Amino acid sequence: MRKGIKLLILLIGMSCEQKEEVRDYLIHVPELITLSGKWVSTDTVDMEPSIRNFQGQATLNRDLTSISWLAAAPYTGGYHTGTMRVNGKTPICKLFKWEAHQALRKTEIDSISIQSATRMVPDKHLILWEVIFKNESKRVQELVVEQDQIGFVSKFGGEWQWWYPYPKLDGSTTTRDDETENIRDHLGQGITSKEALVTELINGKPTQTKKVATWPSDMEIMEAEKFITEERKDGFLTRDTSSAAMTAFQNFVPTNERRKFQAGGTSFWNFSLKPGASKIVRFAMAFGDDREAIDHLLDFGQRGFVEEWDQVETVWNDRWYELFKRDNNILSGTFPILETDDERLKKVYYKGPLTMLYLMHTNLPQHEKVFLTGGPRWGASITFFWDITEWATLWAVVDPEMMKEHLTSWIGIDPSSHYGQDNFGGSGVGNGYSANYWALFQMIRSYVTVSGDMDYLDQIVKDKTVLQHLEAYATNWKRISIYGQNGAQDEVYKLADFGDDEWNLLECVPTYKHIVPSFNAGYIWMMRETAELLELRGKALKAAEMKTEAEEMVGRLLQLYAGNGVWNSLYPNGEKIEVRHCLDFMFLGRYIPDDIPEDIKKDMMDFVYRELITDHWMRAQSLQDVAAEDSDRADHGPLGAFDGWPAGTMDALVQLGFPQKSMDFYHSITPVTEEGIWAQAHELWGDSKLKKNAAVRIAKRGWHNRESSAGIAMSQVVLKNFFGFYPSVDGAVIQKNEGWHMEGKLYHVKYKGEYYTLSSSDKGIQMIKE
Repeated sequence: MRKGIKLLILLIGMSCEQKEEVRDYLIHVPELITLSGKWVSTDTVDMEPSIRNFQGQATLNRDLTSISWLAAAPYTGGYHTGTMRVNGKTPICKLFKWEAHQALRKTEIDSISIQSATRMVPDKHLILWEVIFKNESKRVQELVVEQDQIGFVSKFGGEWQWWYPYPKLDGSTTTRDDETENIRDHLGQGITSKEALVTELINGKPTQTKKVATWPSDMEIMEAEKFITEERKDGFLTRDTSSAAMTAFQNFVPTNERRKFQAGGTSFWNFSLKPGASKIVRFAMAFGDDREAIDHLLDFGQRGFVEEWDQVETVWNDRWYELFKRDNNILSGTFPILETDDERLKKVYYKGPLTMLYLMHTNLPQHEKVFLTGGPRWGASITFFWDITEWATLWAVVDPEMMKEHLTSWIGIDPSSHYGQDNFGGSGVGNGYSANYWALFQMIRSYVTVSGDMDYLDQIVKDKTVLQHLEAYATNWKRISIYGQNGAQDEVYKLADFGDDEWNLLECVPTYKHIVPSFNAGYIWMMRETAELLELRGKALKAAEMKTEAEEMVGRLLQLYAGNGVWNSLYPNGEKIEVRHCLDFMFLGRYIPDDIPEDIKKDMMDFVYRELITDHWMRAQSLQDVAAEDSDRADHGPLGAFDGWPAGTMDALVQLGFPQKSMDFYHSITPVTEEGIWAQAHELWGDSKLKKNAAVRIAKRGWHNRESSAGIAMSQVVLKNFFGFYPSVDGAVIQKNEGWHMEGKLYHVKYKGEYYTLSSSDKGIQMIKE
């Protein structure tokens, strides 16, 4: 509330000239609708579009109206919300289109074109549908439209995990198997079983077994005894008998008939369409645990459905532009505004703030505001340390107050046991990741150097100062080193050993374990950065010791070079396994570029262009890797890449001295943005998947997320690498790219509490206080 009052006073006090200046900044921000996805054919789509509203999320299905994986903590939905039938047939979607405020589906059946739009009302447990039928034939057509309206929603408390709880016919579960996905894949087909490879989550790992998979029919779902339904106005109210959850549907076009079942009902509309004529059907769904509140959500009063419908887009547009204003009411900083004539650069850059806004949730009790890592199927309340640290420098600019509050909370979570936080229950979640120590360190380092809040280093959190926690993170490699044990007596083993479980590292790459180059390079960087911080605190002797240890680690790490631009993983007893993966290129390039001999740098560059970078994306792992056939997951394997990896690769290219190659790579991924925002991974697919010109799409297989936060790092590349904004511990702000520049400006870059404009031209980079 205070921010809103502050903004109002600021606007009132502005002169006309100052108001015009604000408007001039915003003209460089593209309209939200221009950043929408394009219409894409469903036979080329692996992952269906989602919808969100800052409190909940869901995924569209391949019929025209149902949604699945509805999650708005503490509420989740099972199976789906109900399909539509036209003259007894279930129309199957032929085209999808994602937009921030809605998701669209389109098809044609018996010369009737059908387009549906689904919107989640911002900040409310309310979903709206609009379906438009048009007669494309030259004769009058009689239509009987049936819409199942299933209220299969339950309420769950306690701690949530990446695999959040949801209701099934036999009660609640957190198990992830293929049952719901099989239902989604066979909507309207009348099929309820098949023999197939079934993927189940066993001991936290997706495991495939061949069996006859079965799933309930839509009628079995609608007759689920755990729910009770009654009619209400022109719709239904469904109660969950195992929790306080209630779900109501309201039709906003009068029905001709309604039929009630246990878990919902079916609404019918009968109408004639003359040639070229159209008919619109509108309905809504609300959920919660209070009947009066649900009735209020569905009572649009004088404003009516259309005004409520239009308001959804208005709110999204308002919040979009708010992100880019100084002293806005969403962030404690501002997302920098990019001015450039480079349309490809601009398109990729502005997908970052859109991803951030889309993943913003404001109803989870642990924090006033969170940026979720993924969703909708997974992680409806979770923030991963690894994903969000990929854009740590940018986050410190955009929202330093939020960042500090989150970091203070996360320091209390054991990084050896958990990869992130459940923002609903508050606890640490998942297993320990080898990346966690580096991730937390990088975020804290970014916060203090960008905000200038060096006093934070002295704040006590969990009985230690923040600086002491940084020391512990940076020296964790000593605690996990196996040096001195049987099979590890050689000096080269004085490095971090990450154990023999690949799930602590890249999950799907079976050879990437024990002593790997990437995170050891991260530890060298952490030791050096900690030494710089210690010097600021007058601890010169301790700082010198850490720098010496870091130098010694570099020598040992370089012994892992395998030749041809790739690196070995070192196992006990001297065994070395060559791993051709982008992670080693990224980490060595980003964190120890000056320590790499020039001939090895050249080899690394040859490798990344020969085996990883494709025409419009990249491979995380080379097809020539010895474990490529056993690592086929779209994020970390040979047929795609986690959306954070291209950004990390671009960063490494700049640090290694090749900024133009980084810019060329940035330009080349522009077509990837046409399906929507950043995802967990984009995969290389189709007949060309093994070639440089491989087609690219958002990946679903391997249980991936439709959207994910790591891709926001693409915007950080512009800030950090192309404009050089990367404040160091010693106070240097701009890291210059010698002999190279781009043309453009970044407005509203918040540094040490003040806003600056970064201007890049042939005169270099200038940083001017606004």
